[in-house]
Amino acid sequence: MIDTDYDFALTNLICPVERIVGVWEFRNPPHFRNRCHSLPGHLLHLVTSGEYSLGMGGNTYTVKKGDLIYYYESEELEYVGGETEARYLSVGFQARGLQPLPAEARISPAAPALQTLFHELYTAFTLREDASTPYLVHSILLNMLHLLDRLRTDNRSNFEEAEEFWWPLERELRKRKLFRPALQDLCKLSGYSKASVIRSCKRATGTTPVQRIRKIRMEEARGLLSCSYLNVTQVSQHLGYPRMHEFSREFSAYFGSPPSAVLQPES
Repeated sequence: MIDTDYDFALTNLICPVERIVGVWEFRNPPHFRNRCHSLPGHLLHLVTSGEYSLGMGGNTYTVKKGDLIYYYESEELEYVGGETEARYLSVGFQARGLQPLPAEARISPAAPALQTLFHELYTAFTLREDASTPYLVHSILLNMLHLLDRLRTDNRSNFEEAEEFWWPLERELRKRKLFRPALQDLCKLSGYSKASVIRSCKRATGTTPVQRIRKIRMEEARGLLSCSYLNVTQVSQHLGYPRMHEFSREFSAYFGSPPSAVLQPES
């Protein structure tokens, strides 16, 4: 007999992690310098030894052993190594419905339980080669995200609900391929005022909406130029530029080289 008072909606649980891209260990020598972008999607780093300087979101941080770093959607980074070798574990994964931590919580000391899980994740991913490996790896990562969500919950009083809508708004922009929206468009899509949109974007990403959308636009441009057979004019039109020269000028200023430098060669 079925209990008609049972709420079946409670069993409608969806796994937030869609795909694990990889789990790695990186070792950078002393005084190593690099400018790069993080992987698309979500990326977690656990520093296991050493200390280095990290530029991210217009800020510079001193990162040391035991720190956890949360990257989201191709962050622009500048790495400057210290006096000793730095090592860190890393996991990249896709989870479109998962919001990252707010910008001010992206770098923080990792709790001992979280550090233990990160090491277990790396061991499971690299040493196990049987049918149960995907289950084990996903379960460990989900436990890690559960601990991080508790961190978000513990600090929720610091973040007003109206300031947490930027990531869903950004996903909608990407879905609709709106690469040059005006601030009024963002207000219309989100249902919030200009001040709320600006505040939410800064809280989530550490930058203004103009800077964040420019970053999204430039990453889309570089991806199309390097991985498709569209020419510069076609990419410019795809991104909504009225003139190709305007696109070329902005691309060169952002990346330090013209679009033709990364253009996919014809076969």
